[in-house]
Amino acid sequence: MPAADIAIHANLKAAISSPWGFLLRDDVAFTDAHGGEGGSLARLAKRSLELLQEPLGRILEPDEAVLYFSRGQIMPGLPERYMLGVGYRILTRAGLILTNRRLLQVSLKRDGHWNRNLRSARWGDVREFQVTGRLRGKLLIKYLRGPGETYWHVPKQAAEKIKILLDALLPASTGETSAAQGMASFCPQCLTELSPGNYECPNCRLKFKDEKGALLHGLLIPGGGYFYAELHLLGIGHAFADVSILFSAIVSVLAAIGKVRPPAMPGSPPGKWTFAFSAVILTTSLLGEIWLAIRVAQKAVRNFIPIS
Repeated sequence: MPAADIAIHANLKAAISSPWGFLLRDDVAFTDAHGGEGGSLARLAKRSLELLQEPLGRILEPDEAVLYFSRGQIMPGLPERYMLGVGYRILTRAGLILTNRRLLQVSLKRDGHWNRNLRSARWGDVREFQVTGRLRGKLLIKYLRGPGETYWHVPKQAAEKIKILLDALLPASTGETSAAQGMASFCPQCLTELSPGNYECPNCRLKFKDEKGALLHGLLIPGGGYFYAELHLLGIGHAFADVSILFSAIVSVLAAIGKVRPPAMPGSPPGKWTFAFSAVILTTSLLGEIWLAIRVAQKAVRNFIPIS
């Protein structure tokens, strides 16, 4: 097991402090990949770790020290990236915290405070990793069990630092595996490890949102999948879009069957087949919106969202 004072930079001695109630490696957390001044990333790390002292003080083990903090989040699938764009990335903020024993991922509110979601993976559970990216870094991690994860929108300097840390930590963690052998989620109330698909904490009985609820909200409420996943701004925007598309589709259907007369248009009025084609396109778009909302919500609840 890597010690809290594991050597990272040859030009720096290990410096351990406890400013916020947990062990912190000052020589690593606030320096760049070469052990020099950390700059703006170091200032962001200090602010972020101070805001996260409550969950970190509870989850960290004796002799476990925080080595580094960086912003970053799990790369979404292609539908989310191309259909939701930057809004999805902004509304799913996360922080990556590297300790001498594991990787911690916490969800973040807009102001940087903890948003009740906490996951971790032991370094001994990591089979391999890869750091890529020119302007923005990406971290690919493959575990002993289950699918790997790619963290994207990691600052380039932070990605370089993370590579140096993993090069030192993984060889020292060989053979130290956990039962999960990969990323595991924890109850935000009592920090008991949670089982995939079981949406109630076995210890404190805290209940979490589930995939059935995500499906029903996505099907029955405009933008409901996003609201259920607590992505409220996305929910508001897509609720308006869903209602507008639904109304336009109904009007197109009624015009196609001759039940309503659309406003006069310059030139020859469109034929009924035009309205029928429009109704098909609009209905397909609406079904796509609903499918995406359900997909996003079900992915989100698998990471355990407490019922308020």
